[in-house]
Amino acid sequence: MAEYFLAPHVHFCYRGDAFVFLDLKQDDYMLINGHTAAAFRKLLDQQLTHSHPGADLQELLDGGLLTTDSRSGKRLCAARAELALELLLDPEQMTQGWPRIPHIARFISACTTAAMRLRWGHIQQTVNAVANRKLRYSSSAPVDVNKARELTATFQTLRSLFPRDYLCLFDSLALLEFLAGFDVYPTWVFGVRLEPWGAHCWVQQGQFIFNEGVEEAASYTPIMTV
Repeated sequence: MAEYFLAPHVHFCYRGDAFVFLDLKQDDYMLINGHTAAAFRKLLDQQLTHSHPGADLQELLDGGLLTTDSRSGKRLCAARAELALELLLDPEQMTQGWPRIPHIARFISACTTAAMRLRWGHIQQTVNAVANRKLRYSSSAPVDVNKARELTATFQTLRSLFPRDYLCLFDSLALLEFLAGFDVYPTWVFGVRLEPWGAHCWVQQGQFIFNEGVEEAASYTPIMTV
């Protein structure tokens, strides 16, 4: 009897009766509904006979989203993230003195690194690098919210100086790079919505959201957390 696992580069979430898969290797999202979604839901509920997946589930195997290799695959589990309830920064309290030289230098380095990764790197490599760094250097202690707030305010103060359009992927990655320079490692959240279709990402720690509105983030279902 075969046992099924999620491919190591794949993440998923569900909205209603549909599933959305994020394939980092292909840098692509895939919407699964109908019979295929029903077959996958049965697999999650452990109601499917593993010895014969059928044509619907075979489609996910052929597409590289599922695997029967226990050595490379991972447990079938939808992404989860705590619901953000509060802005880390109060827009009315954003004014502050000009940042110090070390912060400016770190900001330039962070933005340059993010821009280079997104231009010449692959999203799978970028996500893995952020995840591995967080695993290697972050401690078991929770993120210092006050420290994160001060640093995020500094980043936002300097952001207009870097010549790049405001896009969620770049801005979230650059903020993560900046914070990591001061040993702060929050969570990178990727989310999707179906109607209208949209994919988005932001930085969050617990109930605090760093660089997005609470209502906007709530309109997306988390599909991957880093």
